Amino acid sequence: MADPGAVRLMSGLHPGRDGRIVAALAPALNIYLVPLEVDGFALERFDEAGITLPPQIVRSAPIRQIEYFYGRLAARQALAQLGLPDAQIGTGPMREPLWPRGVTGSISHTRYLAAAIAAPASVHGAIGIDMETVIGPALRPVLMSTAVSPAEMDYLSGLQLEHPMDCLLTLVFSAKESFFKAAFPKVRRYFDFDAVELRAFDGAARTLTFEVREELCNCLREGDVRVVRYDMIDADTVCTHCIYGFEQELPVELVWCRVGVPA
Repeated sequence: MADPGAVRLMSGLHPGRDGRIVAALAPALNIYLVPLEVDGFALERFDEAGITLPPQIVRSAPIRQIEYFYGRLAARQALAQLGLPDAQIGTGPMREPLWPRGVTGSISHTRYLAAAIAAPASVHGAIGIDMETVIGPALRPVLMSTAVSPAEMDYLSGLQLEHPMDCLLTLVFSAKESFFKAAFPKVRRYFDFDAVELRAFDGAARTLTFEVREELCNCLREGDVRVVRYDMIDADTVCTHCIYGFEQELPVELVWCRVGVPA
């Protein structure tokens, strides 16, 4: 269960165009963050917590087992808010989470945190979240050659924002990951980072605006625009979230959940 003293992190609340209307339509969405407890972790934790242990996870590396466990633990907390505390989340053929019928959601993790979000699919057409540790200078060329185009790099270089360049590059990478996760249930295939291109970065509103550069599916056509929001969990960790398919913009609130594992 969530810690009753849950801590709201930094400026995680993003009101919509009319916060009063939004609040009347639906409650804020919560991204549940769970710290990874690496020391002493054993596969018995799955049974103790009532989380299904897939065969491929049994055969995986210990760090993958830990990430999977705490990701599902965070997801269970998100599902509990929808009245589904015991629902299991399977894994699809492309490693995508399989949410209960009528639910859309997303899971992410770093080496220190797991995160999950869930919402009724009838209200939110698509949800994607991603967390990343801010890269160091050694990884900058990697992102510039794979996830951030020369045009996007030129745009970022001309901005005067509080975030250093390595953080900006990490945010663009993470935002594209969130977009991919949100789009995947409709697109049903992998696509490259250049499928979307950064058009605007608003540090005050904590948003990145992307234009779709290729026909992905009927609901994501070339020229479409999607907004991804972000929060800084701490100075070294970013969290981005892409949520669309609803006429009104809903608030998204980060909630720190300390989830206990049954003894």
